Amino acid sequence: MTGYPSKDKPWLKYYKPGVEKTVVPHHSIYQAIKESNANRMDNIALDLRSREDNYSMGVQITYAKFFERVDSIAQCYATLGLKPNDCVISVLPNIPESRILIYGLNKIGATVYPVSPMMASSQLLQVVEESNTKHIVMFFDFFNKFKNVFSHYSFESVVIVTGKESYHMNEKGDREKFNGNHAVFKDIPNLIKWQDLKKLNNSSKIVKPYYSSDHVAIIVGTSGTTGTPKGVCLTDDNLNAVAIQFGLSGILDDVHVVLDALIQSISYGIATMHYSAYYGCHSILIPELLTDRFPEVLCRIQPDHFPGGPVHCQYLINSNEFCAEKVPYIKNLISGGASLPFDWEKTLNSVATGFEERGSSDPRIRVRQGYGMTENGGCGTYGVHGAYKFGGLGIPLPLDTVGIFRTGTDEELKYLVEGEVCITGPTVMKEYFHNSEETELVLKKHGDGKTWLHTADIGMIDEDGQLFLTGRAKDIFMRNGFNIHPSVIEKYISGIPFVHECKIIGMKHDEEQMVPVACIVLTQGYQKENREIITRTLRKLCYENLDELYVPCKWCFVDSMPRNLGGKIDVDMLLKTIETEIINENG
Repeated sequence: MTGYPSKDKPWLKYYKPGVEKTVVPHHSIYQAIKESNANRMDNIALDLRSREDNYSMGVQITYAKFFERVDSIAQCYATLGLKPNDCVISVLPNIPESRILIYGLNKIGATVYPVSPMMASSQLLQVVEESNTKHIVMFFDFFNKFKNVFSHYSFESVVIVTGKESYHMNEKGDREKFNGNHAVFKDIPNLIKWQDLKKLNNSSKIVKPYYSSDHVAIIVGTSGTTGTPKGVCLTDDNLNAVAIQFGLSGILDDVHVVLDALIQSISYGIATMHYSAYYGCHSILIPELLTDRFPEVLCRIQPDHFPGGPVHCQYLINSNEFCAEKVPYIKNLISGGASLPFDWEKTLNSVATGFEERGSSDPRIRVRQGYGMTENGGCGTYGVHGAYKFGGLGIPLPLDTVGIFRTGTDEELKYLVEGEVCITGPTVMKEYFHNSEETELVLKKHGDGKTWLHTADIGMIDEDGQLFLTGRAKDIFMRNGFNIHPSVIEKYISGIPFVHECKIIGMKHDEEQMVPVACIVLTQGYQKENREIITRTLRKLCYENLDELYVPCKWCFVDSMPRNLGGKIDVDMLLKTIETEIINENG
């Protein structure tokens, strides 16, 4: 033992001997799932449930039918002229078409850039221009929000997904839905309905699976560790390494049914999509945000595996089902994205009642935590069975190495010493898309010759390899399970002519974890204007130019920002001002 976690790797004692030497096969993600499911073609691959049918009537697709549709989409886009490394943007919810598109385009070597439907129209236009894409796929219901993109940019194909296959709409109903809004589409050139793509299928042109070791399969948007919006380039090898690690760690042993409510525009969603397909799971897809009805859905479906976050744990704790002890035991009920508050973990895992009575240091706990970033495919550590510790985020998965370093350096720190959490291994991204400057800020070659991802999270590792987070180097908070970077909001609002200064503070919210509250100092000459009109204007501008989750839920106006002796904004004093305003506003 050297005393340094990354060298000793004490977490390997929880895995089978030699597991860390496993080599990731050199395949595309399409080839990986096609080969791994060769003997499971009759099994259910995807099972769509939605709020509209009370989550009970599934539209099921077998692996055989799934690959048939994937191969068809590959043929169609090859006919359209797509080549390896061409980029296609998708704006889709968590529905089968999203996955069919990703694997179909991967077969021909194209790169998919899934973006969140909550993104502002101006942000989508920026992504389109930066990626120089000529092809976009969008869900019908999102089109109105993003219609301005199509007036500023010319695409070679605009594919509209109406949901006909997913929701089993009859042909007449689908035609009426599409044609009833024809005015929205009348000036859009090269428009194609998803179900009409097959008419372009040139079956005489055989599409062979494409693979290159540095091929970027997916680009995932993120603000990363620095708060600057950018695309994370994940290769086929990155994503296959994520999937294989979940299998090697035993996490997916005896897992058949996965409850999946994660959209593919986040790496957590991409990882879940791929490892579920790789191991032939029956994935139950939820296309809407799973919020207050989560406990009901969990009890009804009783999956083996659910990847979620603290917001889902909050809904679970406050539910009638949990209070009545009706929540079934789920093998892997995962909370990732942020550490669980200790009292929530204690409540969910019955820490106060004592596990010792059950004769095991790792009982049938309800919730296991994990840690990862978009930059490493959402994969890093997990509370594998046998390695649970209260307050911990689990141990490193077997192919990745986690170490604690003096912030911004390659000086590794010893056990239980706080420093910056860094990760190296096959899941670490290739780069940020067209952004070498930001890439160099987070991917650093250390003295050991390895490239390490610097996360900007502060934590420590104990002698068993358990990771504990103790803080963040950046002032990020979580809203509905998504990271919110206050600096992004502040930068935009501060650029509005009548705003002199803006400070964003995250405040606790009963339903959304934390929400952004904007503290505004108005420019001279505007301070006597009607605050209601100014607030409406600010809100409108933010909705048009920021991700919906970044739009402040409250606006507080102050004459000046309180500052400490160092000249920095005194957040504690500002919080008191905000609380006073809220009290006065509520009477």
